[in-house]
Amino acid sequence: MRFEGKVVVVTGAGQGIGRAIALSFGREGADVMVNDIIIETAQKVAEEIKSMGRRALAIKADVSKSEEVQEMIDTGLRELGKIDILVNNAGGGPRKKAVEFAQSTEEMSDIIIGINLKGVFNCTRAVINHMIQRGSGKVVNISSGAGVRGTPKMVEYSAAKAGVIGFTKALAKEVGAYGINVNCVSPGVTRTAAIEQLPKEVAKDLVDDIFAMQVLRRLGEPEDTANAVMFLASDEASFITGQNLLVCGGARI
Repeated sequence: MRFEGKVVVVTGAGQGIGRAIALSFGREGADVMVNDIIIETAQKVAEEIKSMGRRALAIKADVSKSEEVQEMIDTGLRELGKIDILVNNAGGGPRKKAVEFAQSTEEMSDIIIGINLKGVFNCTRAVINHMIQRGSGKVVNISSGAGVRGTPKMVEYSAAKAGVIGFTKALAKEVGAYGINVNCVSPGVTRTAAIEQLPKEVAKDLVDDIFAMQVLRRLGEPEDTANAVMFLASDEASFITGQNLLVCGGARI
């Protein structure tokens, strides 16, 4: 088991990609702090991990609110003793409210940037000094293919996810000397509930993009992203930092 004795925080882990990541760590021997804004889904995932014989905490917190994040991390440190790995997965696009930027609102921009970019800042800030003091740690951020290419009608989401990639590179340069690796995974279009919530025309555009550009001609599965995260969080990737790994079926070649 690659993560025996490790403690992992996975944000937005109640469903979809986050759930797949949290369960993968549990199967590989880690104790997992399962964060989600919906506590019931987080609790279900935590129970699945406990059934594997691991420790798990389900904690409700809105990652865009720094005080909730700090309380979550304080609880995790008190209950589990340390944090070895942080996976900044929590995020989301406009979904049913996806519109062209000309019709967008400041309120929606604030929500999207708060979840997808500020949330990464908040969670990383809450754990990074702990990792520096211990002289080790892994941070894996989840961006998106939209942050690399840009997706129409998801302009703020694309901008926020591009910011996550820039954050990853800059932070990796700052904390590498402390034995901390910081990397990023950018999934392509993945089969999650979020896809089903997009307006039909936006979802159609995304699927059309897949078959126009992608080599493997299928939607990604949550486990595809989880596998990449597991690698970057493992000792096998100890000489990799500041990188953005695209998990997109070849759509960005």
